Amino acid sequence: MNMYSNQNNQLTPLAYVVARGAFIVLMIAVLSLTANAKVWVLSDSNLEVSFDDVTTLLSVKDKRIGKEWKQSRSTEQFTEVKVSQKGNTLKVIFSGTYSFEVSYTLNSSSGLEVALTADKKIPFDKITFPSAFIAPDKGHYLLYTDGEGFLLPVDNKDYPIGRNQMYSMTGLSMPWVGITDTSFASGYMAILNTPDDAEVNVTRVQELVTFEPVWLSVKGSFGYTRKVTYHFFDKGGYVAQCKKYREYVWATNGKGITLTEKQQQHPAISKLIGAVNIYLWDTGRETSFARELKQSGIEKAFILWNPNHPPYPEAGYDDKIKELGYLSGVYELFRDAHLRDTIGVIDPTNTSGTYLNRFSFPGLFRQITLLEKSGKLHYSGFGYDINPKTIIPIIPTLRTDRELTIYKHESFFLDGFLASGIFEDYGKQNPLTRSEYKQAIVDLNKLFRDKYKMIVGMEWGADYGVPTTAYAHGMTTLHRMLYRSKDRRKKGSIYYYGNWSNPSRPSIMVGEYVADKNYLEWAINERIRVPLYQLVYHDAIVTTWRWDDANHHMPEIWWKKDLFNILYGTAPVWTIDKQRWDKYRQTFIESYQNICPWLQKIGYDEMISHRFVTADHQVQETIFSSGRRAIVNFGDEEQVYEGRKIGPRSAITTGTPDVQASITY
Repeated sequence: MNMYSNQNNQLTPLAYVVARGAFIVLMIAVLSLTANAKVWVLSDSNLEVSFDDVTTLLSVKDKRIGKEWKQSRSTEQFTEVKVSQKGNTLKVIFSGTYSFEVSYTLNSSSGLEVALTADKKIPFDKITFPSAFIAPDKGHYLLYTDGEGFLLPVDNKDYPIGRNQMYSMTGLSMPWVGITDTSFASGYMAILNTPDDAEVNVTRVQELVTFEPVWLSVKGSFGYTRKVTYHFFDKGGYVAQCKKYREYVWATNGKGITLTEKQQQHPAISKLIGAVNIYLWDTGRETSFARELKQSGIEKAFILWNPNHPPYPEAGYDDKIKELGYLSGVYELFRDAHLRDTIGVIDPTNTSGTYLNRFSFPGLFRQITLLEKSGKLHYSGFGYDINPKTIIPIIPTLRTDRELTIYKHESFFLDGFLASGIFEDYGKQNPLTRSEYKQAIVDLNKLFRDKYKMIVGMEWGADYGVPTTAYAHGMTTLHRMLYRSKDRRKKGSIYYYGNWSNPSRPSIMVGEYVADKNYLEWAINERIRVPLYQLVYHDAIVTTWRWDDANHHMPEIWWKKDLFNILYGTAPVWTIDKQRWDKYRQTFIESYQNICPWLQKIGYDEMISHRFVTADHQVQETIFSSGRRAIVNFGDEEQVYEGRKIGPRSAITTGTPDVQASITY
C-alpha cells in the first residue's frame, strides 16, 4: 500500500504534510530570489537603461518620447555571476559555455556601448550577444544594408532571413543595422565597432523581424574585446541613423575619403564625375566606336574592357580614349585561381602582341590559394579563393608592369575581393586572420593607387574599401534577391538573364530579358528601397548598378533604373557592343542626357536627406549639400509637389538658384 495515498487516490495526512512543506520551501526560495533581485539603472537626460540581474535582460526607455525597447531572451546558455556599477558603467560577469565579462556603458552621447571581454586564448566558436531587442509592433521596418539598402517590414514572412556575413554581397555592405518606425521618426541602430570577426543574425522574435550580433572566433580563440554601440532615436528615422554612422565612420577613416580629396591625388577623377560607365564588348572595342559615342553626344564616359574576353583593342587604345576626353580603364581579377594554373611557366619579358595572359597564375596555385581550417581549399563558386597577401608581391612581374607598356590605363576595376567577405587562411606560408585578410585587400588597392597612380574601383562596395577606391560597380543593385529567382535561370524563357558561353559577346552582358516577379518585388521596388549607402558615402565614391544588372538589360524598366540614378545621384552603367548600341541608340542617348548632366552638378555633394513625399512612396525627394534637389515620380499618374506638376515616370531637378529641369520617360 502507498503510504502517500489511500485506495481512493486521496492524500494521506502524512502526504499532505510533506506536500505543504515542499510548497512552503519553494515559496521561500522564490521570495528569497525576488528579494535579492535587483534592477540596475544607467541614465541620462535622454535614456534610461535597465538591467535585470535575474533575467539578465536589458530594457531601454527613451525619455524623450516614452518609448521602450525590450530585449528578448537569449538563446545562449549562461548565467550572471556578479554585477558591479560605477557611474554610468555596469560590469557583469557571465558563466556558461564561455565565461566572459560584459561592460555596459551609457556614454556622453547617449550611446549604449556593450563590450565583451574574455581570456584571449580560450577555445571559442561563436556567441550571439546581446540578444535582439524586440520590435514593439508591426509598424516598424528593419534597415537592411544589403548593397544600397532597403526597408524590410518587420511583419514580413517571406524574405529569407538568417546570419549575414560581414562585407559580403550576400550579407551587409556596412557594419550596422537598424530599426525605424513606419513614420520614419523613432528607432534604434547597432554599429559593430569590431566587425571583422562578426556577423549579424536577422531573426524573428514574437513573429516580428529583428537582429542581433554574432561574434566569431579568431582562429578558434576568443581573441580581442568585442564591441557594439546602440544608438536610440526619437526622430529622424533612417536618415538620422545613416548620419550617425557617417559621423562614426568619417572619424574612423580620417582625411582623404571624399572624392574632392581623392581628385587631388588623381586629377583624372574629374572625368569620372557625371560620366556614364561603359563596359565594351566585341566590335565595341574598336576606336571608331568610341568616336561614334562622342559624336552622338555622349560627352563624358568611363570606358572599360575585360581582357579575359576577346577581342583585344589595338595597342595604345587608352591614349585614343583619352584624346576623346574619356576616362580609360580596365577590368582585373586577382581573387580566383584554377587548378590548371599549377602547370606552365610565365615569361614576364615576353612583350609580343597584346595578349595579357589574364586569369592565369602558372605554377603558383598551391602558393597563393586560401586554406580553410578543415584543410580544404576555399572555393568561391568561380574558382579557388586567393590569399590577397600572397598575390601582392608578384602582381608587378606577373602581368601588370608589362600590361601598362601596351595599354596606358587610367583606372583598374579590381573585381571580387570587396564583394566576397573576409576570411581566415590556415595555410603555413601566409596565415591570415580576417582582419589581416581585410588589410591585405586595402594594401592591394593601395598598390594600384600609389605605385601605379591608378584610379581604383571595386565590385559591390564593402565600405572598408571606400577610402582607397573612387567607384564601386554594383552597389546600386540589391544583391541578395538578384540571383534567387529560379525564373532568371530558365534557359529559353523571357526571364533568362544569359550566360558567358560566347566569350566575345556574352549574353549576360550584351543581351536583354524581362524582369521577373521576384526582381520587381525586391530589387527595383520604390516602396522599399532607400539610399542608405548614399546617405553615408555619396561624396566619397561613385556607384552604379551591377554590370549584369545594367540600366538597359530589362528595357521595360530602363526608365525606372534611370529615375533611381537621378534620385540617388548614382551613375548609369552600360555593357554594350556596337550591335546593342545600334538597336537602342536613341534610348541610350536620352538616358545619358537625362542623368549625366545632373550628376555633373551634384557628383561631389553629400546627400543630406531622402524622404518619401507621398504615403504610397511613389514620389520621393533627395537633397544634396549644394542645395540641389531631385524629386522623382515613379507612379503612373501626375502629381503636384510644391505647386509644380510632376508627370508620371518623371523627375524634376532643381539647382541654386532654384531653376528646375524636367525629365520624362
